[in-house]
Formats: sequence, structure tokens, C-alpha cells
Amino acid sequence: MISATFLDTLKYLYFTRPYNTMKLGLFRIENLLSRMGNPHSGVKYFHVTGSNGKGSVTTFLEYLTYHHGHNVTGFYSPHLSTILERFHYNTQNISQEEFVEAAFEVKKHAEEMDKLGEEFSPSFFEYMTAMYFYITKKKNAEYGSVEVGLGGRFDSTNVIIPEISVICTVSLEHTNVLGNTVEQIAFEKAGIIKEKKPVVVGLMADSALEVIRQIAKQKNSKVYEYGKDFYVEPVQFSFNENVYDYYGDTTIKGIKVRLNGKHQLYNVGLALKAFEVTHRINEKAVKKAFEEAFIPGRFEMVNGVVLDGSHNPQAAEKFAENLDLYFPGKRRASVFGIVDDKDKEGVLKVIAPKFDLLIVTKPPSKRAEKVAETYEIAKRYNSNVILEPDYIKAVNLLKETDADVKFVTGSFYLVGYVRDYLLNGKISEELTIGGA
Repeated sequence: MISATFLDTLKYLYFTRPYNTMKLGLFRIENLLSRMGNPHSGVKYFHVTGSNGKGSVTTFLEYLTYHHGHNVTGFYSPHLSTILERFHYNTQNISQEEFVEAAFEVKKHAEEMDKLGEEFSPSFFEYMTAMYFYITKKKNAEYGSVEVGLGGRFDSTNVIIPEISVICTVSLEHTNVLGNTVEQIAFEKAGIIKEKKPVVVGLMADSALEVIRQIAKQKNSKVYEYGKDFYVEPVQFSFNENVYDYYGDTTIKGIKVRLNGKHQLYNVGLALKAFEVTHRINEKAVKKAFEEAFIPGRFEMVNGVVLDGSHNPQAAEKFAENLDLYFPGKRRASVFGIVDDKDKEGVLKVIAPKFDLLIVTKPPSKRAEKVAETYEIAKRYNSNVILEPDYIKAVNLLKETDADVKFVTGSFYLVGYVRDYLLNGKISEELTIGGA
């Protein structure tokens, strides 16, 4: 049951702190936290950035910390079906009441800053970050597992001094903010490296890696590189029960991982290395952590439907790879919807041929008006395409098909709403606030 106070708090956040407004720089978050008594201090953090994989690595680190007997919070973005997914305590979402309390605490100080002018008014993400630190302090958490929102250097999470930083991958993304080359983007992400604090680095272009090495050298930070200092080998790929062997300072064989996809191999390695550098590892706890670690809507089966986002060509490639990996030779049907400012052609040419039936729909977003355009593009790559703009009707149509495996993919807006519908038979009032 959603409380009225929780909904009112969400309305305040979405309409007073515009959701998609980005503000670079750390002076606002530093000012806000200072007014709050610096709740981020006195906690040990894992700080994770990357073009891909940062959500999985942050999740794995949270579960590893929890299963090694520590109180830990997790901070994630964006959320899928509820804003509570952004704030974890010991691997679980916080409650509506805890969310409201944290929002109210931050509000007092944020509104004082609002009076100083637009430049000083905290953004939505800065507000979320301050709430996370308040929750962490309130819970007396010993550890925090923190996912960077965007980039690294000027991200509002970059006020922490972590035990260790992780840079998963570097590729061209958010070029209007982070730069037009992988070297520039690597520079921004390397901004989370702190003086004499180690950094774990994933596979990436040599030019990007060299930028990170140079910054780490300036900061006197030891660098641990995937493939050089540690690596992971796959043993078995099976839906929801993948098995890997880890080779670092310790060797751990037969690690079962619930999260699906070949790319998780690297994320498992990055998380384990970061944990290994800062902790004495318990093999039993490691195996329990990876077996339980979970992220909603990431190649997840919900009531007989597999949910996953394919919102850009890179994600589409991984999705298509997973189709062939986990469901070879199966008859597949999918609902697909994507917002208008994404590369529809780039996504559909990869995934549309993979389905025996594709049902094109409109994601629940103001940014998804051109569903007929999506339908026309889909028909170029699949001869069996149906247009059903109503996503609820599209899902019900999908359920009636005789396909062996059924999917919903494309926009995360679509995946989030459909997940809510499949679990509860209706769309939560929370999701309808403010629109997408």
C-alpha cells in the first residue's frame, strides 16, 4: 500500500527538483552535506563508475559486504519500478517511511540553498545523494556501495573518500557532457580515484587505460587491471545459474551467479578483486553473495516473461547474445517499445531478426510518440510484426502467443511499467506521477 505522504513527497521531488535537469560541479552537494553535518563521513565506501557494468558491480559489492557480516547501504540509479530501489540497506530497499524521513531532512537544507538562486539550488540527483548519505548515517552502516550517476569527476557522489574505486569500462557515452573521445571520458571517470586509494580497472581501450594509469600514478594509487592482476573463466552459462571460476590473490571455483549474461563474467571479477583488496575473503560468503545478488529487470523472468532493456545498440548486442546463449532453437516472441530520441534503427537491426513474432508498442513516456515510425523500422528486419500501441494490450497479446519464450524489451520505462503490471496486475500510482 502506497501512503499519501510518500506520494506527496514524490510529487515534491519530481516537480520541484526537475528529474532530467543536470547540474555539474560539487559545490552544491558539498554545501548541502555541510549543512546536514556531513553524514557521509566516517563510513567505508566502494565507489563504482563505468560506461557499462557499474550497477552490477555495485550490487555485487553490496552483497559481498553484507554476507561477510557487515551493515551496508547501497546507492543506485536510475530506478525501474519504484524510487525505493535507489536506496538499499543490507541488500533490501528501504521503506516508504524511511524515504519520507530522509527527504524531509534534506528538504530543510535544500530550500535554504534555493533562496541563494538557481545556481545553488540542489538538483534531483544531488537531493537523492544527500538522502542516501543521511540514510547511511541513520542506519549506522559501516560500509556503503555507491554507483556513480554520470561520469565521475563532477558526479555528486564524488564527495566520498572510498576504500577503493572501480572503473568498469570506458566507451563513448553522454558525449555532450563527458567529452567526444574515450580518453576524455576516461579522464572524467578517473576523477573518482583518490590519493593513496587503490583502483580496480576493467577491460577497455589501451588509450583509455593509459589515462587512468597516469591519474592513478599522480594520486599514488595502486592499479589492479582485469586480465593482468585477476581474471574470471566461465564454467557454465545457464539461465539464473551461471558458474564462474575466479583467479586473483585467491582462487575461488564454482561461483554460481544469478545475474545473466556473458558480460557478468567481467563484473564478477571486478567486484571480487575490489573486495579482495580490502578484505579477507570467506569462500562460503562469496558464493552466497553471488548466488543471491539481484537487479530487477535485467534479463529477469517475471511470471513467464523475460524482461530486459535494449535501449541502445550496445545493450541490444548483449541482449541478442543472451537470446542465443540461453534460449537457442526456441520459438521467441517479444513486445518491444523504445523512446523517440534513441537509435531505433541501430537497436532493431540487431534484435528484430531474433524473434518469430515482434509486437511493437508505445512505452509510457512523453518521449515516445512516434510508435508508427518504430513499427515501420521493425518491419525492415522482421516479416512478422504487429503494431499494438497500448502496452498493456501488447503484453496480454504476448501472453496468448504459443512462443516457447516470451520477452519484453526496449525502453527501461516500458520494462519498469510492465514488471509492475506482471507482478501486481495493475500499474502502481507511484509510476504515474510526473510521467517519464
